[in-house]
This record gives sequence, structure tokens and C-alpha cells, in this order.
Amino acid sequence: MSAVLLGPDRTRVETRKPRSIRVRHRTKRFGIALVTVTKKPFLGQLHECVTCKVTHRVKTLHLPLDASGGCLVSEGVLEEMKMVSDMGGFDIVADIVNPPPITIGDDRLAVDQANNQIRIWKEPVIV
Repeated sequence: MSAVLLGPDRTRVETRKPRSIRVRHRTKRFGIALVTVTKKPFLGQLHECVTCKVTHRVKTLHLPLDASGGCLVSEGVLEEMKMVSDMGGFDIVADIVNPPPITIGDDRLAVDQANNQIRIWKEPVIV
């Protein structure tokens, strides 16, 4: 879906309503699943990941799973998941037209770990 707005110069600017896709892992539940996108290697100096304290050599998606093994991803993240064979063990469950807002500044991992709610799944899914 899209809407038409007027830009600063009064020209028409087409915008899209927010959209997310709900995906669900086939076996994992309630943790962070790592999906390794080997087709997107990092160039230059590598740094330790602030989320899982591992140095990734390729793009690695960190997906926080709920009790059913599901999570919401953006269209961009879904496209990266499609680069991985079998989508890293995930299936598309639903298309969410008005997803809940994302709060900038919240450290979800720290909050969930403080509540003992998240385990990090260390075995990455590799193409």
C-alpha cells in the first residue's frame, strides 16, 4: 500500500505504509537465531559484534525469537534471508501491514538477558 504526500517543493512524493513479515523458525524457540549470509562478506577491519561478542566475517542476522520461534523482519532482512539456502530454517508465516513501532535506544538483548529470557543460539546457519 502507498500514500501520496507533498514534498518540500510541493511535488508529489509517494510513500509506503510500514510493512513487516512474520517468520518462524522450524525448530528453535525463544532465543536469538543467527543466520549467516555468506554471499555478503565484510571488507576491511573486522570488529567484535556488540550483540553476541563474536567476530563475524560475513553478514550475520541476529533474529530474536519469541516462544513460538517467530519474529518480525523487514522486507530488506527477508531479502537477505532468501540469499541463504532454506532461509536459514525459517518459514514465512504472515505479512504484517502495520507492525508495532520500533523504539530507538532500547537494548532489547540486554533487557531480555536481564530477565533471563533469551539464549543465543551460537550455531550459525551457513549456505
